[in-house]
Amino acid sequence: MSHWKFCLGLVFALSLSAAGLAAADDASGAEDERASEAARIRVAVAPFQVAAPLGVEVPDYATLLTDLLVARGVGHIVGPAQLGVPAIAEVEPSAARSWAEEAEVDGIVVGRTTQLGSRFSVDVRLLSADSGRVVDTYIAEIPRSDQTTSAVAGLADQVIAGLLALADPSPSDEPSDEPSDEPAAPVASDTAPAPARSPVFDRSAPISIKSQSLEAAEVNGGRRLVFSGEVNVVQSDITMTANRLTADYPKGSSEPTRLVAQGAVRVFQGGQEARCDNGTFQRAEERLTCCGNAELRDGSSRVRGKCIEFNLGSQTVRVEDATVNIFPASNDGAAGESGGR
Repeated sequence: MSHWKFCLGLVFALSLSAAGLAAADDASGAEDERASEAARIRVAVAPFQVAAPLGVEVPDYATLLTDLLVARGVGHIVGPAQLGVPAIAEVEPSAARSWAEEAEVDGIVVGRTTQLGSRFSVDVRLLSADSGRVVDTYIAEIPRSDQTTSAVAGLADQVIAGLLALADPSPSDEPSDEPSDEPAAPVASDTAPAPARSPVFDRSAPISIKSQSLEAAEVNGGRRLVFSGEVNVVQSDITMTANRLTADYPKGSSEPTRLVAQGAVRVFQGGQEARCDNGTFQRAEERLTCCGNAELRDGSSRVRGKCIEFNLGSQTVRVEDATVNIFPASNDGAAGESGGR
């Protein structure tokens, strides 16, 4: 068995096509911005009131909404079980303020689930922690069970947008006597690009996870979320895609300790890429391991092995049973891959 060690900055650097790289950078930048915004949010979700005939099984949309807010990187969230309040959709402002103070949040989400024939209607209301009054109302119609996740995901995005608007007053509401802002603007502009170019992994950055479907279960006092279909995970400047992802959240935590990706796993860091069948991310150790047809791409060269282990903290890579193929680029830009084997 052989082990190869490389400097991540040298080996793990790709030359993608200009169009593909630009699109990937734009998408990654948008995901990073959304995740960073979500990390500022503090919210509590109350159990939803149910309006349905006796004996009808009604999905727990409040808990599903909580799970999706967690997956989107919300910084501090208190779920229905933790909040411990009654399931009512009409809440007195004084009660809402009391709940928010106890949970240390900026907003409270309450709601009502109503059965309408064969479908469900979910009416969600965002309450301000300061006033206790309704800030906004969001409604999702769910005609079929296979549309549940996508419908509630839309509610999660609306709740996040409402909380961000609640936290950031509009410019017209802010004081106008801020002469120090104008000279500071060029300085911010000059220094802003530096963090984006930095290869250092930001462990404190929130994790944002999106997929076509989501299943949740209680495991050892914590929660296990299973994402399926076009899974996209973003933390700091790293993006991982897969067919399926399992995320384990300890009790009371809004961040997973471990992520296990399966099927067509791809890991991107800026213009960098790795491929494998299965990937495991241990968050505390800052270690990402790709196994099964593992391949590290560096321009026209390839490093293949049984497993590829990335130490995100030290920015190093270890390849188990490594095979290196180096293909010199020709003048016309095409790599002679057949000659490198």
